[in-house]
Amino acid sequence: MRAFDFDHTIYQGYSYRDFVLFIAARRPWMLLWLPVALIAVLLKFCRILKMKHLVEWVLFPFLRFRGVDGYIVKFWDRNEKKIGQWYKEIHRDDDIVISATPSYFLEEICRRLGIKYLIATEVNRKTGKVVDPYCYRKGKLERFKMTFGEDAELDEYYTDTPADSTMLSFAKTGYIVKKGIITKVS
Repeated sequence: MRAFDFDHTIYQGYSYRDFVLFIAARRPWMLLWLPVALIAVLLKFCRILKMKHLVEWVLFPFLRFRGVDGYIVKFWDRNEKKIGQWYKEIHRDDDIVISATPSYFLEEICRRLGIKYLIATEVNRKTGKVVDPYCYRKGKLERFKMTFGEDAELDEYYTDTPADSTMLSFAKTGYIVKKGIITKVS
């Protein structure tokens, strides 16, 4: 079994940030939420706000407008080209994507890539609240074990950052991916 982080690993960039910019270009009134998002980032930087709550603040307006699912499809029509060629070359049907990015946003691209297993941040689309465990750092391993069982083993894990140490340590072999260059780390 192999698992892959998504942003800056399979996808060249941060996909949800790109989506926010994509939406802002088409619905400029969404920029009115920018001061709130900046305050949330500042509070996170000052360690007053947890990452989970930052996500909730930033996501809130993008869950509220009609047609967001259509915009997600249009976004991936335009940005599917940012999927790393290296991943397309090694893709297997049993690959798993594990990401802190919201699942409702990644489902479309995973379907297009033939990725059947997606473990990502679950968000209640009515309340905007992140469903625990938040799929970030240690939460990725918790969600993996919830999905595949306590005894599940992971042969390989690919990520862009050593900060994903929980998953890198759990996998038999870990890899860091930087701009399509894969380096074995464990």
